[in-house]
Amino acid sequence: MLVDDEDYLRDLGERLLAKFGYSVLTAPDGETAVQIYREHGMRISLVILDLIMPGMGGISCLEQILRENPLAKVIIASGYSVDGSTKKELESKAKGFVIKPFELNQMLNMVRKTLDGKTPPRAV
Repeated sequence: MLVDDEDYLRDLGERLLAKFGYSVLTAPDGETAVQIYREHGMRISLVILDLIMPGMGGISCLEQILRENPLAKVIIASGYSVDGSTKKELESKAKGFVIKPFELNQMLNMVRKTLDGKTPPRAV
């Protein structure tokens, strides 16, 4: 599932992933993402989650998804650098980080590594 409040980036990410054989659900915000995850969680292998969104932001959405499934694989996507306590919090919960706008090789490599379980384990 790809979660981003920007239509352009959500559409771009969906097209890129679909081109390489991935089935993609999308959500325009954190609230919708949590609802979709509750309905389809068993079918969702990976969540790519925008960090900064109106309404429920990425951190709150990440926490909600992990409450639904503590083993959920989530990658954070952001155009902003993350540092300090936010960085530590994200590193302990998310499986990885990709820069927006999406760079094809970086995104595909992170997706594949995360799905294959080749990212460092997070504390649960």
